Amino acid sequence: MSQIKPDDVGLIRILQTETPSSFRLICFPESAHSTAYYLSLSELLLPTVEVLAIQYPLHIGAEDGDDERLTDSPELADRIFGALGEWMDRPLAFFGHRAGADLAYRVAERLERETGTVLLTLFVSGRTAHWGMSLGPPVLGCRIVALAGEGDPRTPLRGVRAWRRRTSGRFDLEVFPGSRGYLDSSRREVVNLVHDQLLSHVSADAEWETGAEDKGA
Repeated sequence: MSQIKPDDVGLIRILQTETPSSFRLICFPESAHSTAYYLSLSELLLPTVEVLAIQYPLHIGAEDGDDERLTDSPELADRIFGALGEWMDRPLAFFGHRAGADLAYRVAERLERETGTVLLTLFVSGRTAHWGMSLGPPVLGCRIVALAGEGDPRTPLRGVRAWRRRTSGRFDLEVFPGSRGYLDSSRREVVNLVHDQLLSHVSADAEWETGAEDKGA
């Protein structure tokens, strides 16, 4: 793992292989001290998907349950956006858990608005779309996949489904048994979901190219 100074924002390249991966997944943890989970996620997704985890400054989100310091930090979103530059050389997806889901949405919005780069998929986990709801058209065009625990009182499914209003693209909801611990208890299922969702873009592109050839394009 890369070493990040306490006040830095950086991306930790957890594991890498000699052969470049097909996709890159940028993970937004729920706090500055919750990146360890993504080590096991990376081991299961490689070599198809390379996993990088955002390392927040240690003073942000350091308190247990201090979600709003991540959610309501435009400066943090700006710094993460600036750190993405060298990692955009292959198809990109974001995975945000709890407060990290809000932050991932903020960065995805800026990425699309300022660079024209549309994510393959924005995965939002364990979070309702409860803030900044607009009555206007969605600002994102990427697919959003929302993950939730069926018994989590803090993320009622009605609120999780509200993520569909955030994109003009496809929306999917995946519900896992249990409550807030499904990333651990259903780890293999979560990995399969991420893997299959990203690979589905390749299948869709192949089908489109085949159709274009059949029509003489």
